[in-house]
Amino acid sequence: MKERLQASAEDERTAPAQGPITATIEEMRSVAELEDAWRDLESRADTPFFLSWHWIGCWLECTGLRPAVLIARRDGDVVGLGLLHPRTERRHKVFRVRTLHLNQTGADEDVITIEFNGFLADRGCAASVRKACLECVLRHDRLGGARWDELALRGIVGELQPELEATGFRCRLTAYAPSAYVDLDAVRASGKPFLQHVSSNTRRQIRKSVSLYEVRGPLRAEAARDVAEALAFFEQAGILHQKRWVAKGKPGAFSYPFFLSFHRALIERCLPEGAVELVRVTAGDEPIGYLYNFVYRGRVYYYFSGLRFESDNRLKPGLVSHYLAIQRHLNAGAQVYDFMAGDNRYKTSLGKPGPDMIAMVIAQPRWKLRAEDGLRFVKNTVLDRFQR
Repeated sequence: MKERLQASAEDERTAPAQGPITATIEEMRSVAELEDAWRDLESRADTPFFLSWHWIGCWLECTGLRPAVLIARRDGDVVGLGLLHPRTERRHKVFRVRTLHLNQTGADEDVITIEFNGFLADRGCAASVRKACLECVLRHDRLGGARWDELALRGIVGELQPELEATGFRCRLTAYAPSAYVDLDAVRASGKPFLQHVSSNTRRQIRKSVSLYEVRGPLRAEAARDVAEALAFFEQAGILHQKRWVAKGKPGAFSYPFFLSFHRALIERCLPEGAVELVRVTAGDEPIGYLYNFVYRGRVYYYFSGLRFESDNRLKPGLVSHYLAIQRHLNAGAQVYDFMAGDNRYKTSLGKPGPDMIAMVIAQPRWKLRAEDGLRFVKNTVLDRFQR
């Protein structure tokens, strides 16, 4: 993503002079009309899977929302798009705060977790589009006739933080997570096997685990052949996922009805187009793991897994499943295997650091938000100090 941001800036410096970019906030007239505009711009954008119509279209269908559309234009052509959904919440039982959420709901539905979020932008003017879109939103503090207080940007890359802080509005970092990825192009170019690109300790763990699993039979990583099989893999992954998370005292993603309905719909829509894959890893006839990935423009986005953990800690279902999946995509010609956000050890063991994923809030100058900041400061500094 950092390379794409730098490339976009370079493209703008070398592009021929054109008219100014103007942004407006408009009502969505129809999903079909938005789809046409989105897909057209998507073909001209260096966009991640989460800003493709695969994800956005499914999100609109499953939520039934009709968010406001932020549209950037240059010389009459659409060069930027984003969706703004307002949500009101009461904080500390006192403050009523109205927040705009970019490409999200701001509610429990966000458990589906968008990453690489932002404005869909023409690759020739992406930085200028982001600037115009932010200025447009921040300049108009009303949406649908009501004033809004905060703009929430979740799942964006950390490299965008300076652009947000340059708006002059108060910005607050609300979440942060590192990410990791494997540069498959670089692995192929090196002429060395993938395992030569990880530490000796990781290599030893994988080889030992593979040899133990192979006692049960050959190790295989097989992608679901059709939607029915993919949905069956998804359900089996959920059983393993829930078993592990419930044991930790946490609800697990499969306890959220919207998570299930959204991803079932996404699989049905995207698997026939090759944009989604469900992979089952087996030792002999015994499943040891399931991986749910998005595949888009040469990049594989690892999203979710269900793994069978056993008492023998020499068995590493996560490491082995990802190792086999990486090998599959090395052979298939993919460019990147992206683990996305999270500080899980297997991600850093198999990949190298990627862009940070952050969430930020940009606040309008409201007295209640400043009062809330004061309460937050008291809690985080004064009260916490006394509780130590």
